[in-house]
Amino acid sequence: MSIVVPSLSVSAAGLSFHSPLLNASGTFNAPLFNQLFPLKEVMGGIVTKTVTQNPQAGNLQPRTTELPGIGMLNSIGLQNPGLAYTLATEIPELKALGLPVILSISANSSAEFAQMTEAMLSHPHATLIDAVELNLSCPNVAKGGIHFGSAADSVKEALRAVTGICPKPVFAKLTPNVSDIVSIGAAAIEGGAAGLTAINTVLGVAIDIHQKKPVMPRVSAGYSGPGIKPIALHAVWNLHKHFPETPIIGVGGISNAQDVLEFIMAGASLVQVGTICFRHPTIFKSIQADLQAFCAKDRLDSVSALTGCAHR
Repeated sequence: MSIVVPSLSVSAAGLSFHSPLLNASGTFNAPLFNQLFPLKEVMGGIVTKTVTQNPQAGNLQPRTTELPGIGMLNSIGLQNPGLAYTLATEIPELKALGLPVILSISANSSAEFAQMTEAMLSHPHATLIDAVELNLSCPNVAKGGIHFGSAADSVKEALRAVTGICPKPVFAKLTPNVSDIVSIGAAAIEGGAAGLTAINTVLGVAIDIHQKKPVMPRVSAGYSGPGIKPIALHAVWNLHKHFPETPIIGVGGISNAQDVLEFIMAGASLVQVGTICFRHPTIFKSIQADLQAFCAKDRLDSVSALTGCAHR
């Protein structure tokens, strides 16, 4: 008797992914990781590091601090080489890995979001980009970032600026640092978002007890890792509850296959794996294998059958 291997393929926002596993923006050097294992065998797609219109040097050091057992704080400040360099150099390199590529972008105004989108679409490598993720929620940049993510009107305006001219699927990456993430998600959908990414980092602070001052020069930083998983899961649950037809990419504290399954059952179609990559660079291989094993044991034809099942 032949053994049926469950499918991990996922369809979301008009795109096909042969696995629900993506990387979280800014946590993954895809070409380097591809030297450790073929990414196309265990991932569904690649998300770029968030890029801005012009190159940015980022924040002062220190930029990261480990929180043993619960994650890390980071205040990178969107260091990146700028959109032009990314389009010319990095996008072809990523696309050569054989996976869908999602370009993550951040801007200081809706007009700048539109300018970046126009620059992307007019570039010869535009065809290599499968979707766009708007980083509306980075808490580490003085201008932009948190301003967009915490105000529904700003979110809607930013999405409209991009989706009005972009034929590619656009995902809105939402911040958890708001009182009502559902209203922010609604604004993104009204602005034309094809899907939602939830969540970005949670604001946190670390104190150096020996120097008696905050560890980070900017005081607050983005908290990521296992400790934020319940917060992210709560956001995905509520977003799927209110917008069951909208694809959701779940992200936040995912460290193993059980975490992935919880997010999918809460309503995520895809997930992004981030902070754990720094500690376990081959984590995608083990998660993929464990997902296959779970689906086979449950006699599921496809992992997509589990999306939102906890609501039922």
